[in-house]
Amino acid sequence: MRAVLTWRDKAEHCINDIAFKPDGTQLILAAGSRLLVYDTSDGTLLQPLKGHKDTVYCVAYAKDGKRFASGSADKSVIIWTSKLEGILKYTHNDAIQCVSYNPITHQLASCSSSDFGLWSPEQKSVSKHKSSSKIICCSWTNDGQYLALGMFNGIISIRNKNGEEKVKIERPGGSLSPIWSICWNPSREERNDILAVADWGQKVSFYQLSGKQIGKDRALNFDPCCISYFTKGEYILLGGSDKQVSLFTKDGVRLGTVGEQNSWVWTCQAKPDSNYVVVGCQDGTISFYQLIFSTVHGLYKDRYAYRDSMTDVIVQHLITEQKGETAAVPVLQRSEGAGVADGVSHSLHQGDRWPSWKRRPLSGAEEWTDPEDLRGQSLCYRPAEAGHSCALLGHECLP
Repeated sequence: MRAVLTWRDKAEHCINDIAFKPDGTQLILAAGSRLLVYDTSDGTLLQPLKGHKDTVYCVAYAKDGKRFASGSADKSVIIWTSKLEGILKYTHNDAIQCVSYNPITHQLASCSSSDFGLWSPEQKSVSKHKSSSKIICCSWTNDGQYLALGMFNGIISIRNKNGEEKVKIERPGGSLSPIWSICWNPSREERNDILAVADWGQKVSFYQLSGKQIGKDRALNFDPCCISYFTKGEYILLGGSDKQVSLFTKDGVRLGTVGEQNSWVWTCQAKPDSNYVVVGCQDGTISFYQLIFSTVHGLYKDRYAYRDSMTDVIVQHLITEQKGETAAVPVLQRSEGAGVADGVSHSLHQGDRWPSWKRRPLSGAEEWTDPEDLRGQSLCYRPAEAGHSCALLGHECLP
């Protein structure tokens, strides 16, 4: 993975939040008491928007692209049209910490230090619900049925569309581990809704909608300020007090650095349906990167291997078209067909290790020599000794 800086600009104030117009043509920034609207193609500042009387903390765009909303320390929420016109304002009793649009109904959730509100174009009033702690972040599920609230006391509250609490998740550490950023995985291929959670106990964790944790906590060495998914849920972007944005697998394994900054990273997001990433910092810097992923693949006889999600390898039998998967935790930079029957070796970027995997025989058989034996069977690979000559799509290479 390689990150190329496309453009950069600097505002007078901290970049508290960012939101893309769904078609990716515009970028809305919350900086100081104004919203800044940028052209994503070249970084041109199109227009500053004035409407709030104090610092703007959050901004969110509706998925239909017709409206976006901003929340401020002045305790107000402003609804704007895609033509950059303010059309509605309502207030809470405290500063607005975060806003999020329902991806299906376009209902707006706005959260403050003491409550959260639900507003939709069809209703005249805002439905408000009390909160036991300051709400720092919020995120809707893909189907728009549930809203997750991340709180300062280390609790994640999952509510239905009517605001009723259905699931309560208590993170270890309580108020010592404020929930600073959350995001549901947007992938349609996942069997369950998966919530990524970044807290100031310097941990990343993952939960199902039921509240059941997936795997173990992933330890960080910094305070995370923003977490978001990249390329339809395949990767995660994470930034914070370490002054950089890093790319992780969807399981929380760090892959590399997107861009180093000079101050804390407050917000980072991927441009919709693209390989571009925007980063907003405490010192007002806004950076726009393009991520370039090289193709990693290898061929040996009737076996074709290719990289998946940066750390996994898919091995396909070209005759039967069946596939098997291996997992290599470090970042895979080269995949090579091994010069042994049914083997595939992988070159990793760390050290001089050359792990390899060998197809696991069924029913105690030592080898499958006839492709017909594979029909109706699953391809499965197990560790095997490496150090064999191989061919990378016709080019000879030796370990």
